[in-house]
Amino acid sequence: MSAGRDMAHRQSPLGDCAAAFLLLSRIPVGWYHFPAERPPNLTSALWAFPLVGLVIGGSGGAILVAASSLGLPPFAAAVLALAGMALLSGAMHEDGLADMADGFGGGHDAESIIRIMHDSRIGAYGVLALILATALRLALLALCLETVSGWALIGFIALIGAASRFQPVLQLAVFPLSPHAKLAALTGRPGMGRLVAALTLWLPAMVWLSGSIATAIIILPAFVSSLWIGQIATRRIDGLTGDVMGASTMIAEIMMLMCWAALGAMLPA
Repeated sequence: MSAGRDMAHRQSPLGDCAAAFLLLSRIPVGWYHFPAERPPNLTSALWAFPLVGLVIGGSGGAILVAASSLGLPPFAAAVLALAGMALLSGAMHEDGLADMADGFGGGHDAESIIRIMHDSRIGAYGVLALILATALRLALLALCLETVSGWALIGFIALIGAASRFQPVLQLAVFPLSPHAKLAALTGRPGMGRLVAALTLWLPAMVWLSGSIATAIIILPAFVSSLWIGQIATRRIDGLTGDVMGASTMIAEIMMLMCWAALGAMLPA
């Protein structure tokens, strides 16, 4: 999206939030009305992407805590939390992960990769990616219950959700959109202001909750993975697509939880 078009479709911060929830979740946005002549400006809304993650992650954390308080075992509580987050997000990031695994695993050139990614059927690579990702997320969410509790746990899962939704904003700031992109083509470069705003929504709170060193250990590998995925996508399909950014979101969430778990294992008892 060009700068001129972006300025022509400038919308209020509340409109940005509604547009972000409309794109990244199944949470109703009836509280905001988009005029017919002014459709949602998704580029303007990029700064609010982590806000969607805060709400979805916080809801998952609340389900995790509530299920545990009812006496359910950690694994069962993790299943309920994961199901709740998938329902709220429409499982769009899981879909992106499966599509990217199928496309990049089975395609040999840009044309075949895009054709496979746009195929509604799921292949062996996609199934395996979903199984591994779900198993890791369940194990890590169950582990959270053993080390964190109450509001601290809800806040931590919310911040992980926000940080993972920051990854597409980061990627869009660095890499071009693929000419093969469909829904992602409605977005554009966030610009420094939106990038900083998106970062401010979650980073100061994570530093306050976990400390600066722990936060760096948790988030930097996820940032590196998102940039690496963006580089691969640029080389193989000429840029980012919605599936690539959705997969990056899911992988970043898993990496942050894994780094947090590894950090806890290294600390003295």
